[in-house]
Amino acid sequence: MKNLLKVWLRKNLLASDPAEYNAQIAVRGNMDLEEIVDELIKEGLELNREAAINLVSRFNRKSADLVLSGYNVNNGLVKMRSSVKEPLMNGKWDPNTNWVNVTLTHGPDLYQAVADTTVEIAGEREVILETYQLSNQPVQFSGITPSKMRNADVYEPRLKIAGEPACGMAFRNWLCKA
Repeated sequence: MKNLLKVWLRKNLLASDPAEYNAQIAVRGNMDLEEIVDELIKEGLELNREAAINLVSRFNRKSADLVLSGYNVNNGLVKMRSSVKEPLMNGKWDPNTNWVNVTLTHGPDLYQAVADTTVEIAGEREVILETYQLSNQPVQFSGITPSKMRNADVYEPRLKIAGEPACGMAFRNWLCKA
């Protein structure tokens, strides 16, 4: 089956070449397990909806159990492998610094689906650059209190804190000035 993926072009304002664009996927919506099963039923799946959801849910749980029990799992769509992040200091697990991660890579079914995908350029979207003074805005943002609000530059779709952050080169410059 051929797939069609539509993308919007956005000028890359950070590139030195003015002809450089980034592709932004034209997202058509979100699909969860139940909606995917409904699509399968429309295509002629011979299981009832509840049985199909139960089967896929069990398959997902078993795949997660196996990968988190030390198995490398290849379910056709993705390959999964677990690993431990950050070194164990003094040979001890520290939940504040260590965590379990699961790496996902393409499986053969996903590789084939990508190979069968055509990209269609839907057009160009303008990059909007606006600067807002958040501390003067009466609007409350989730998780941000007025005392924590600072000046910010909004670069759609990213939010960048204005001013000199205490990290990287800015931190080094600040430290050397002291």
